[in-house]
Amino acid sequence: MDTNPRYQASDCPEIVLWMAHDELGAVSCGLLHVPADRSIGADGPLLQLFVLRLMARHDQGNAPVVYLQGGPGGAASASLEELLGSALRTEHELILIDQRGTGLSRPSLNCPEYADATSEDPLVACRARLVAAGVDLATYNTAANAQDVHDLLIALGLPTANIYGLSYGTRLALALARDYPQRLRAIILDGVFPPQARMLADQAANGVRAFEQLFADCAASAQCRQAYPDLRDSFDQVIDKLTQEPADIAHWQTGEATRMDSETWVNFVFDLLYDAQLLPWLPALINAHAAGDYDYTPPGLGELLGRQLPDFFLHVDQDSEGMYYSTICAEDAPFERAEDVLAAGALLPARIAAALKKAPMQLLDDCQVWDVPAAAASATLPVVSDMPTLLFSGAYDPITPPAWAEAAAQSLSASWHFVFPASGHGALGHNDCADQLARSFLSQPTAQPLGNCVTALRPPDFHSQ
Repeated sequence: MDTNPRYQASDCPEIVLWMAHDELGAVSCGLLHVPADRSIGADGPLLQLFVLRLMARHDQGNAPVVYLQGGPGGAASASLEELLGSALRTEHELILIDQRGTGLSRPSLNCPEYADATSEDPLVACRARLVAAGVDLATYNTAANAQDVHDLLIALGLPTANIYGLSYGTRLALALARDYPQRLRAIILDGVFPPQARMLADQAANGVRAFEQLFADCAASAQCRQAYPDLRDSFDQVIDKLTQEPADIAHWQTGEATRMDSETWVNFVFDLLYDAQLLPWLPALINAHAAGDYDYTPPGLGELLGRQLPDFFLHVDQDSEGMYYSTICAEDAPFERAEDVLAAGALLPARIAAALKKAPMQLLDDCQVWDVPAAAASATLPVVSDMPTLLFSGAYDPITPPAWAEAAAQSLSASWHFVFPASGHGALGHNDCADQLARSFLSQPTAQPLGNCVTALRPPDFHSQ
């Protein structure tokens, strides 16, 4: 049977052409054909994985950088606009692959049932539809993803490549370092999610840590302290008010008015911590909501969040729920217990923990429905590697904290970790210092990066109302 990976150039879809706008000449598209189940090989179903190639601005013959999106379930192709402006493109071609089940790859494990108001139980309906279509949910996981990326390098005839992983993409990058190091040159991990992380049990504590960072940095800033002398108290006041009487609050990132109780609001602010652009405005938001001003939005919010995408962008599967569940329900949920989530939450401030422990508890229930086999216990072991690795963390990252990067680095003998004091989830592309470090690292991966620019960085410059 022929199990060799096959790559074919293809026309770029309309949404890709729209996102590329004035750099159309720098973008090319293709499809990687791989077996859905390599134990069966080409005799079984084949997947079509969508690939984007972005030319280097100054081609110097350097090894390309393969970008691995987070999630799991995120579409790399949805990041095209952002990555067109990446500092890494100065000297390196960027290669984006929509991982199996995501984005423009086929089949898609996206669950439109979540947007369909007629679905009584979207998770059950999505699973039933995919299984009826012949999708083997157990073949969508990190190990298969890693072999797909390895096959991509083979199919493109690339003897060596650099890897840049974001969030879940860092776990995938670590799997490549473990399983297929032969063609790898260097790895950048941004927002590190190592396989040994306790995703569910630590989720509430990670969120509380990020909130505490906000309170501490505001208290340490004379301007913020003067404008918001009791930010922690104001935060608690909002929770208490919304517990008594929920309110309609417009979500900054969607613009949709949402009926928020205290739990919804805590998770709303938790989500805002991801975005470094929004961090300076969070004390003002908390203060306004504590005063009952639920219509508060930062000046120039539209410019902060970027331009609106066309209507047809909504038809691109940016987040594949099915891929998320297939991966997390195999690699994380089987190795964690509800008792551990509850015990960890009991050690945290009750107001916040009540909100943040709800999602991991729900995920444990959802994984019973999704019903995929557990990964081997070895999938949860730290990755041991001597691959040159640069690790980035945001001090405000609520979901992949700096401690997870430190844990990963313990078994990476040639690694360097930097924490950015005004960053959320992901520093590269949002921080000039991170961009500078990444470019320097890729030019000499075995040399210790000079982190002088990091020591000069400061916490967010908080705005008053």
